[in-house]
Amino acid sequence: MQFKLQNKNKWLLFIVLFINGGIYSQSIEKLYVQMPDILNPTLSSQNRLELLEYHKAHQSDSTINRFGNMAYLMLMDTVNQRIIVKNTESSTFEMKLNRLADSTLCIGIIRTVCAPVCQSTIEFYDIAWNVIPLRFVPPKASEWLIEKKTDTEQIDDNWLHKSLDISFVSMTFSNENNIIMLKNNTLDFLSVADQKILKPLISDKIFRYKLKNSTWLRE
Repeated sequence: MQFKLQNKNKWLLFIVLFINGGIYSQSIEKLYVQMPDILNPTLSSQNRLELLEYHKAHQSDSTINRFGNMAYLMLMDTVNQRIIVKNTESSTFEMKLNRLADSTLCIGIIRTVCAPVCQSTIEFYDIAWNVIPLRFVPPKASEWLIEKKTDTEQIDDNWLHKSLDISFVSMTFSNENNIIMLKNNTLDFLSVADQKILKPLISDKIFRYKLKNSTWLRE
């Protein structure tokens, strides 16, 4: 009887490992190399493969992009399934594999361009590279205003909000599952004089958004 129970337990363990193996068979490395070139046209699939292989061989963290310029691997985290590549001098490409509430896998892609003020866009895909409707709208720069300070300062409210009408927000993924971190870069866009007035009124806090029931909520 004990022998039968042991065999049964072994089969259950095998089934669990088989299922988990199927779930985790997709890696950030494999997805990064095999993704459609249109999602990262600066680097071809061959460029991306070379970049990762050089890194694994401890030879180099760089390769030449399609325009003949250098691209650099800034982060390769196989534990948290996250990668960041500096595609050009002014742009970075970030990719992370997350798990949704129903256990399906989701690929998040953040593109950041600094020209010269850094601004990010974000998209989500399934592992077959179909777009997932997890739309994320970054907060406006005015949401970083410190209300207590704006109430006490003698500043025209219309001028204040007009100055922050154009927002520059950069994003990055947390190592945690389904969390986006945001930094407000809008001050860098303003004149030195306006920066001097507004800097004390704007928080330098990093906003964190977590996915809950298909909606991004600020923590």
